[in-house]
Order: sequence, then C-alpha cells, then structure tokens
Amino acid sequence: MKNLLITLLSVLSFFSFSQELKRRPFLGTKLDKITDDVKRIMELPNEKGVLISEVIANSTAEKTGFLKGDVLLKLNGIETNVPAEAVELVSTYRGGDEFTYEILRGKKKITGKSVFKEMMKEQYTNIDMEYTATKSVAGVQRLIVSKPKTNKKSPAIIFIGGIGCYSLDNALDTSRSETQLLNGLTRSGFVCVRAEKPGMGDNIKCKPCSEVSFKEELDGYVNAVKSVKQYSYVDSNRIYIIGHSMGGVFAPLVASQTTIKGIIAYGTIGSNFIEYLNKTRRTIAEAYGWNPVETDDYIKESCECASYYFVDKLTTEQATKKKEVCKEYLPVFDYRSRAYNDELYSFNFPGLWKDFNGKALLLWGKSDYIASKEDHEILTQTVNHYHSGNATFKVMDNCTHGMEYAPSFQEALKNPGSFNRDVVSEILKWLNT
Repeated sequence: MKNLLITLLSVLSFFSFSQELKRRPFLGTKLDKITDDVKRIMELPNEKGVLISEVIANSTAEKTGFLKGDVLLKLNGIETNVPAEAVELVSTYRGGDEFTYEILRGKKKITGKSVFKEMMKEQYTNIDMEYTATKSVAGVQRLIVSKPKTNKKSPAIIFIGGIGCYSLDNALDTSRSETQLLNGLTRSGFVCVRAEKPGMGDNIKCKPCSEVSFKEELDGYVNAVKSVKQYSYVDSNRIYIIGHSMGGVFAPLVASQTTIKGIIAYGTIGSNFIEYLNKTRRTIAEAYGWNPVETDDYIKESCECASYYFVDKLTTEQATKKKEVCKEYLPVFDYRSRAYNDELYSFNFPGLWKDFNGKALLLWGKSDYIASKEDHEILTQTVNHYHSGNATFKVMDNCTHGMEYAPSFQEALKNPGSFNRDVVSEILKWLNT
C-alpha cells in the first residue's frame, strides 16, 4: 500500500510539471533587418522595426493578419528594431497569451491585439506523441515522448544531445537527424524521449542554457530518466540512453545515479580534453583540405589557446591579449558557462565509464571530423577492461557527426545529405541482440 501511494504521488507530481510547462508561442514569421536598400526599394519612411519577409501558414502571424512586406514596429508597446530583439521578446510569452502590435503597411500604421498560438506539436499516423516534463535544479524541463501504438509496456530510450544550446523540439522540421532516428526506433517498439536542455524550447523559464554548469545540466537528465521510469507504458527495467556527441559524456554519469540497461554513444569524447582537441583539429584541417604546414600551425595554435583557457583559467579576452590568434579559436567555448567548461575539463573521460556494468555500443561515423575514432576505441577498451565483453565498437560508413549521409570529411563539411538510416539499423541490431 505504501509503495502504491508513493507511485501515485510521483505520477501526480510529473503530471503537475507537465501542466505547469506551457508551450512556447508560434509567431510564424521570417524577420529581416531593414537596411538602407530595403528602405529605398520599399519606399519606407525613416521608421524603426523589422521586416516581415515571410508568413508561415497556421501561425499567429497568419491568424493576426500580418502580411509579407509589413514592418513590425512594436509588440506590447516594446520596439522591435532588429530580428533578434523581436525573437527574444516573443520567447518571453507562452501560447495563449494576449499581445498588442503596431505594424507599418505601405505608409500606414496599423495597431491591434491578438493571441499567441502555441507552437505546433509533432503528429504522426503510426506514433503517439506526448509532451511531458521533469523538474531539475535549473527548473521545469520539457520531455518530448514518442510512443509505439501498443498496450504493452515498452523499453525506453532517452536521447541526450550535444554541447550546443539548441532545442530538440522541432515540429517545423521533422527531417532532423535526432527526430528521424528516434521515430525509426519508436516504430520498432521503443518509447523514445528527447530531453530538452535548460532554457531551450519550452524551457524558457529555466536557468538559461548558456549559464548552467555541466552538473546542473546533468541533474536534468538524471531526473528525466527517473521520470520516464514512472510512466505506465514504460518497462522501467529496460531503459537505454543514446548520447550524441557531448551526450555520450553525460550518459555514464547519468547511469551512475540511476539504473540504465545500456548506453549508445555516437560521436563522443574518450580522452582528456586537450588530447581530444589535438586529434580532432587534425581531422577538421583534413576536411578543409589544408596542407601539412597549415594543419600543424592550426593544431599548435588552437591547443595552445585552449591551454590558456582550460589550464591557466584565462578568459577569452585575457588569452587573446597573450596570443592574438586566440580570438579565432576560443569564442566557441563562451557559448557555455565557465563552470560548465571547467567541470568538463576536469573529467577523466575513460574513468566515467569504469563502473558502468551495462551494455555499451560505441558508434563513430567514418565521415565525422568532429569526433575521433580513437576515442571510441579507448572507451570500448575501457568498458571491456572492467566488464569483459560489454562494449561493442562500430564504424558507420558514410556518416557525419550529425548522422547524415556523406562519403568523406570533405563532403560532410560542404554538402552533407539527409539522415543516414543505417544508424537506426545498427542500433536496432545491437538492441535486439
């Protein structure tokens, strides 16, 4: 009776999180900056604002009556002078919120009020979708669940994405690799869950992604797994993680805090961070077609700048004063917080896998110049050293870092294709073994 009560309270708690987390608004426009040429061609007066260059069907903009060529001057009385300002302003609202607007159409100002439509949800004929949530130290975070059409309990896969601050909630573009991968696995009988990062997608009231630490982001993934285990349609004894890129670093850390049956890591890191940078700067140079001298200069400079940042704890600005070229190499790290980067640098990456006693599949795309083949071999050897036979390594032909089709590093850089469905086949083969 006590266990039943605990389970009921947990389910009610997760339900309340979902109710608390409303969908973000769907304005549905493409916005462009108003340049002097645009002013001249469109004969615009000297007004501020942003140009509406496209209106998406079934969006707030279409419902409100916005037209291509309108200039958006104000939302709720606040000026919108560049596209980024307008996007940031819209993101502070939720679907269902009212707003006022002021636009310029031709030479006439038009004012009015409307209501933001919710961002649309993914819909499929052979997959059921649920938009749930979990709570972490960063706030309430979105979980996007794709379910097979069955009454049986199913094994579940939680997907953890890469290092960037980006959303996995992309109803307007279901061709993305993550969506294609997880939908393919769902159609084969697995519940698949995309765990959003803090501050992304519907998680706008969370601590911003760019400010969270590595450990704070980790807490969200741990709680995602704990939440998923409570779902009535999930077999809680068969929970897997797919860690893409940096997600493969999070995966064994999540497994250390909650029971995981298996981990699939694709395009991840398996050696100390400076060594990883060294190896992948060489493959990046190969993708760009640089000659041996250019390649060596690039590796030396980028790793030296990284040492200033990670070892000497200098800021990007301080490192640039020491070596001017660092301004080309270090800004990428500033997309994440100092705490995030310092915690990342402190890891012994093979050591993260030492105590994981579940099954592991390490995948590396042969056209992935962002990750290192050797790192995946190191992790495979590590798992098998401590738990003989538990890890499998597979090289995926014609696969980029983003799981797209490309036959080489150069094609992966210049012209990657669509999602390579061999990734689904390989994962299913391993899952069903």
